[in-house]
Amino acid sequence: MIWVLSQCWEEGLTCRACGLPIPLAADMLYGKHLECARGAAQGKRSAAGEAEDVLEVARERLAARGRIVLTSRQLRSLIALSGVNPVRRPDKTRPPCGWYSRMTGWSLERVEAGLSAAEVAGLWLDHLDVGRQPPLRHADLEAVLGAIGSVTTA
Repeated sequence: MIWVLSQCWEEGLTCRACGLPIPLAADMLYGKHLECARGAAQGKRSAAGEAEDVLEVARERLAARGRIVLTSRQLRSLIALSGVNPVRRPDKTRPPCGWYSRMTGWSLERVEAGLSAAEVAGLWLDHLDVGRQPPLRHADLEAVLGAIGSVTTA
């Protein structure tokens, strides 16, 4: 049986999380009360570390010097904290051959030359807006963290 956001039209159906009955015509998500489903989702976010300070998490991942993995929510939070105006698809007017990581509007030459914090924010947002995780490079994360540092000290 597939459970999705729906209404309960079955008499005697019980919540998979708390075991209490779901009232007839009440909204439910995956066979749970909406409140129970929200609580489970919040618990998963906390277990994944999203409840932690996003700035501290980013600094720890950068210091580890390995592959950096951050969630889309953490990336958006870092962009908001940086206070920069994101540069979106600066190379869109170039011929279609110029792209980076299959993202049109970003030339490989621009990215290899190094990006400012505003360009990094735009590149990340362009990826997130189409439902893809952007490539996270150490230099890019350092640029965004530098912009956050300049905002907090000012």
